[in-house]
Amino acid sequence: NYEAKPLFISLSGLTLDDNLAMVANLKDALTPALLEINLSCPNVPGKAQIGYDFSEMDNLLAEVTSGYGSRSLGVKLPPYFDIAHFDRAAEILNRYPTVTFVTCINSIGNALVIDLDSETTVIKPKDGFGGLGGDYVLPTALANVNAFYRRCPEKQIIGCGGVKSGAEAFQHVLAGAKIVQIGTALHDEGLGIFARVKAEL
Repeated sequence: NYEAKPLFISLSGLTLDDNLAMVANLKDALTPALLEINLSCPNVPGKAQIGYDFSEMDNLLAEVTSGYGSRSLGVKLPPYFDIAHFDRAAEILNRYPTVTFVTCINSIGNALVIDLDSETTVIKPKDGFGGLGGDYVLPTALANVNAFYRRCPEKQIIGCGGVKSGAEAFQHVLAGAKIVQIGTALHDEGLGIFARVKAEL
């Protein structure tokens, strides 16, 4: 039942103007979906992740929130690995009350996986350097969920990373997540994973 299901649209433009144009189109469409600005796409050749450039992140959020009016939106963040970066990112996010949810984390950028049979990289963009997810990222995801849960008390935290059973979903909830996403395991198992994880949880 899609009418009862929360829907999200996650946008990641190549430029600020791209993002603003997509946000304007989404606002005009009056869609019931929640907007998520992806500050953390690791697979765009030649583009640094906005979530690691705090002044650019602040500028983007200022522009997007002013253009989106009073409607709620959220952000998807890259993984942070330093306490000072948790502090700085949270300080920026807390300036924008219409940013009501924060998704932690996107994949860890610039991992390399090599297929031994073909002796080539598994993905093609960026010479094979792509985002790392699944089992590998669970501890990093939990740390980021908890860090922003502590620092952004007025925002809902969405936990993403390493969820393949009810156990990992529960760990995300214990860390502070109100909603849990499934990525890699959904790709591997298919749509049946949602009922299984829910039952296990």
